[in-house]
Amino acid sequence: MAKQDHKSKFNSGAEVLQNLFSDKQGPVADQFLRWKLWMNWQEIVGPTTAQCCEPVSFHQGVLWLWVKNSTWMTQLNFMSETIKNTINQKFSQNMVKEIRLTMDRKNVPHQNDEDFKNKLNQFFKK
Repeated sequence: MAKQDHKSKFNSGAEVLQNLFSDKQGPVADQFLRWKLWMNWQEIVGPTTAQCCEPVSFHQGVLWLWVKNSTWMTQLNFMSETIKNTINQKFSQNMVKEIRLTMDRKNVPHQNDEDFKNKLNQFFKK
């Protein structure tokens, strides 16, 4: 019986990966969610809109979209609430709290490497 108690404290590899990717505080959760958005982007916004914008950053509920030109930026300003609601319905409630638009891919906030390393270390210490 002592062996069973000891084994029950360990998580399976699948559980560890699930926690790593889906836990909102997980070190790679934001980037995993961005990847899911990118993979389903055409389905979320439609084929025409998907050709003119794409998700480039997702951090703490703020989704940054790269937009092809100023005309599409104006259009997406009007569509942003609908896009946010669609994403929240498809994936999880309150996943996206805000959508920001940019035409400059370099001017997008990214999680720095040090922050990522600290979160990863915290996760593995648990």
